[in-house]
Amino acid sequence: MNNEAGKLLDEHLAKLIYRLEKREESLSGLSNTYSNYRLVVFLTGLLVSFTLFFIHLVIPALAAAIIFIISLGIIAHFHTKLDNGRKRLKVWKEIKITHLARLNLEWGKIPKVTYGENDLQTANEIDLNITGDESLLQLINTTTSKQSSYLLRSWLSGLSPSLSGILIRQNLVKELIPLCGFRDKLILNSKYASKRDFDGSRVSILLAKRNDVPKSFKIIFAFLTMLAPVNLILFLLYQESLIPGYWMVSVIIYIGLYYYGNRKEKGLADEAEYFSDELGKLYTVFDFLERYKYKANSGLFNLCRPFLVYNERPSYLINKLKSAAEMLKIRTGNPFVWNLIRVIYPVDFYYNIKLKKYKAVISGRLNIWLDAWYNLEALSSLANFAFLNPGYVFPEVQESNDRMEIQFSGKNIGHPLIRKDKKVRNDFLFNPKGEIAVITGSNMSGKSTFLRSLGINLSLAYTGSVVDAETLRVSLFRTVTCIKVSDSVVDGISYFYAEVRRLKFLLDEAEKENSIPAFFLIDEIFRGTNNVERLKGSLAFIKSLSQTSAAGAVATHDLELVNLAEKISKVRNYHFKEEVKEGKMIFNYKINPGPCPTTNALKIMQLEGLPVE
Repeated sequence: MNNEAGKLLDEHLAKLIYRLEKREESLSGLSNTYSNYRLVVFLTGLLVSFTLFFIHLVIPALAAAIIFIISLGIIAHFHTKLDNGRKRLKVWKEIKITHLARLNLEWGKIPKVTYGENDLQTANEIDLNITGDESLLQLINTTTSKQSSYLLRSWLSGLSPSLSGILIRQNLVKELIPLCGFRDKLILNSKYASKRDFDGSRVSILLAKRNDVPKSFKIIFAFLTMLAPVNLILFLLYQESLIPGYWMVSVIIYIGLYYYGNRKEKGLADEAEYFSDELGKLYTVFDFLERYKYKANSGLFNLCRPFLVYNERPSYLINKLKSAAEMLKIRTGNPFVWNLIRVIYPVDFYYNIKLKKYKAVISGRLNIWLDAWYNLEALSSLANFAFLNPGYVFPEVQESNDRMEIQFSGKNIGHPLIRKDKKVRNDFLFNPKGEIAVITGSNMSGKSTFLRSLGINLSLAYTGSVVDAETLRVSLFRTVTCIKVSDSVVDGISYFYAEVRRLKFLLDEAEKENSIPAFFLIDEIFRGTNNVERLKGSLAFIKSLSQTSAAGAVATHDLELVNLAEKISKVRNYHFKEEVKEGKMIFNYKINPGPCPTTNALKIMQLEGLPVE
């Protein structure tokens, strides 16, 4: 495995983070300097202007005020650019810090994945640490939208993998691995533009709502547009004493129609602030994707093609909608200015119509853009995972024409959620005709971790990702697990009954007539009952499994189960072992052929000072 490459990457990221921190300190000092300049120019301008005014040099005073105001504007412009640069630099540094944390499994620095209240984890996700805290999804996920995260999760948790989908994702991930700058800028532009994860489903719903402009609304808008200049003309003529105060009647009509028509669209402007933030994020991301120089006819180019349609570029359409939303925000942000504008023009009507127009246009195209972006974010997460783990490899995934001709062959298989300095790797091969591996071994010898290593690497393989192995060749399987069974106080389900239901589901999956065979992983079968019943139940269950096309592994303490290898040709025995040195249990966590020759429960009790007779 390429450990040296991993060390070099670790050192490179650490040095880069150090340089970014120094640059951030430098820009912070420069920002303080700009703040001081602005204060000095403001106070100086105030002092000079008032001094000239009080000595009756009015024109020089006005000239000085204008000069200082322009100077303040120029300094403020460059100060704003500097602060925007500082913000982008800070996000860039956070991205690199997170990359380093993912490389070294520093979970406290890796962002957690947000789950909905009703977003329940499946048994496989729990058993294989696919989701939850310190999980595979948390380690891999670099997405900035909820839907991208859901998509990545669905790939990792898929029960029915598709070979065509796996190969397409593999090829795209391979393209994205060397494009570090592209991947990081994709994250940067998303995080820079918005403080929260993007929720595409909510935006889609709001965009599709109330896009038809009522005919009466348009008629009132047209009438008000004509009436506004009439009001002004009548008022000016009244001021010149040329006509009576007709302007008051026209203004009352204007206000009445304005109120009546605007009431019909009450609530639309309330969406403006939400649109401004969420569409601002989309604009920044999509604009980046539009401007990127793609390699012609590459998979990435084809994936991002929806952003490159000349007359339908999302940044242009979103900018139009965002502009209308920003203007409507002024109504609540600066009502005094807004009401002044209302007097001379029906501004609410104009921007409501404009907002609806572009909502309708974007609504028809948004899902295409979002689907491409969600896939790109999820694929970039997988590519980043591969980049940070140069020792991992792409597996060979194949579709078997014969349900009995299945394959699982791996060399130096490891667990991606275990730190490199503590990781022990194993080779493992299932019989091409399908096999049931009965794995015995002492407590803490590594059986459960080994099962999870097999399952989690299968999940990675079917996602289109690299796997934690030197080589891995697998057929398509439907992975079914029974590892972390728990009781439920709320549902009144005992541990044993929960385990029985899980095993029944597993057996049903194994017996299904499906072109993709089941791959099962069972840890400590029937641990929820007594020894006699556990042994009888285990023997019967494994015999039933052997009559299906399923393959998999069963970890157990019951040494009697090793005798099944003499009766059932599909059963193979493997074991983990330990030794006692200087009063301590030593485990090498390496899997060996054959049944376990030792047990360690009594040894552990004895070492801890408990009686064993």
